[in-house]
Amino acid sequence: MTVWRITDGEDGVESGERASPGSGSEAAPGSGAGSGGGSKGGSRGGSGGDGIVELDTALLRITASTAAARLVMSGEIDVSNAGDVTRALEAAGGRSPGDVHVDLTDVDFVDVAGLRAFNLAARDLHETGRMLVLHAVSPHIDKLFGTIGWSTTPGLEIHCGPRA
Repeated sequence: MTVWRITDGEDGVESGERASPGSGSEAAPGSGAGSGGGSKGGSRGGSGGDGIVELDTALLRITASTAAARLVMSGEIDVSNAGDVTRALEAAGGRSPGDVHVDLTDVDFVDVAGLRAFNLAARDLHETGRMLVLHAVSPHIDKLFGTIGWSTTPGLEIHCGPRA
């Protein structure tokens, strides 16, 4: 898997271009403004420019902080990318000894495979005294967690705060 780093413009304003680590400021093919997976809102850039784009497909984008166990996801999570979500959650947990935080503001859909990825990650983190904290979970995704019975999974905290 190729890891692309977000490059910032002047004054910390994100340029929207991506560069491969070690390639300086060369933009990734097709990564200019207006192309890519259909940006939704302002959270796609990650955490202030210190992020790594762990996955960027037409369906899902995952950006990880290099400084903390924080992920920003946008798009749709389903059986086709649940393994990618699992790998990103495991990597985030390995970067920091604390809780893993996931911003789901721009996630519109999660199927059972996606819910299972979050459930299993929460259980694994719970075994080490940590938690998986999901932020800005949409009401319908929160309802799915409750319907399946996974809203009370040890190590899982769901926040259904305001969504932009």
